[in-house]
Amino acid sequence: MRFLNKFLAYQTNNFIILKIQKKIRKIFNIYFVPTNIQRLPKDNYTTSSHFDYQEEIVRKFNKTNNLVSFNTCPKIVQMLKMLFLDENLKFNFLDFGGENIDFYLYLKKNFKNINYFVHNKKNINQDFIRLKEKYKFKNITILENIDEISNNKYDFICFGSVIQYVNNYDQILLTIFKTSKKYIFFSGTHFFSKILNKKERTIVRQVNFLPSELYCYFFNFDSFVRIFITNKFSIIFKEKNIIGNVNYNNFRSSLGNIIYTDLLLSL
Repeated sequence: MRFLNKFLAYQTNNFIILKIQKKIRKIFNIYFVPTNIQRLPKDNYTTSSHFDYQEEIVRKFNKTNNLVSFNTCPKIVQMLKMLFLDENLKFNFLDFGGENIDFYLYLKKNFKNINYFVHNKKNINQDFIRLKEKYKFKNITILENIDEISNNKYDFICFGSVIQYVNNYDQILLTIFKTSKKYIFFSGTHFFSKILNKKERTIVRQVNFLPSELYCYFFNFDSFVRIFITNKFSIIFKEKNIIGNVNYNNFRSSLGNIIYTDLLLSL
């Protein structure tokens, strides 16, 4: 397994080696491999999303009235209805890293008084702005600059399998603590819990999208949660994500038990 980890972590543009890597990854069902790098690459997470794709999502949603694109938390509506029992309650929802417009449409369909805020990379933000203008979407605010997050207070902040791809996530969380009124939710996040491992995090290479170069953090759960406890948050629930069936066996000796996790915290 150690050899496989090293081989799959090897960066190359060689077509033959890439083909072998993809085949080995598939045979052993490996999603991530360890690395020695200390920071995520600058342009780490790229997306193929474009305006035409988002328009197609709008058309499909209008036919089904349901989520169209992949979502790591399909139970989000049920959870929000439990937290915000009053159907007429107005609340601010921040979708940090929101990538597809059907999430907004789905939430708006179920919560008429939701104010939806979203922030992502420049190209996605611009697509959302065009969609808002073309389709006259209401109660959606696109935060083009990270600093704009501080202009509002949010009742519910959602990180949909995104925090592990953010290089300066610790700085982002400092902003989030200042703007959160109540709930912060992380879906599809990788946490390890080996008792003797004092690492706060480790960077891994994601290989299920080869030949794309993609890296992310695995977080030490205790260290991660300690930041929130220090800022007067407590855990409402922690459970295994029902969508991602990720194989972590190649990390067992170094990081122990790793869980693809949904985590809800409350101020």
